[in-house]
Amino acid sequence: MWASCRRDSKGPATRAPDGGFSLLELLVVLALISFMTALVAPRLKNTVDAISRSGDRAEAVRQLERLPLLARRDGTPLAVDKGQALSMPGLELPQGWSVQVIDRLQVAANGYCAPALLDVTTPAGNERWMLGTPDCRISDAPP
Repeated sequence: MWASCRRDSKGPATRAPDGGFSLLELLVVLALISFMTALVAPRLKNTVDAISRSGDRAEAVRQLERLPLLARRDGTPLAVDKGQALSMPGLELPQGWSVQVIDRLQVAANGYCAPALLDVTTPAGNERWMLGTPDCRISDAPP
């Protein structure tokens, strides 16, 4: 039985078309996919890094805005002198972050926060933040 060949009425036997792709076609498709991946991968990494940084920034802001709660919880005022690093029990900044007080930082025992300027060191660089009155809201410091 010769099922793979068929006779054309005008000429010799022709071979039936094969199903599937040739090796060359598969290599071209793989090369195109590799090229597109090479273009997209760096942008994807930058996006992931930006999302991570924004999450760390939000956590640092949340921790600093907890200062009035820490003062009320302990019933004692918080005070950090000019030029000192801000570190105290209950204040947990993200890894690689630190805060230095530029102006004197004062939080009364009742939670009232006096305005203060902070120098925040992040893995990406330094930022200046302002602690606002009366509830220690964080904002970017004016230039």
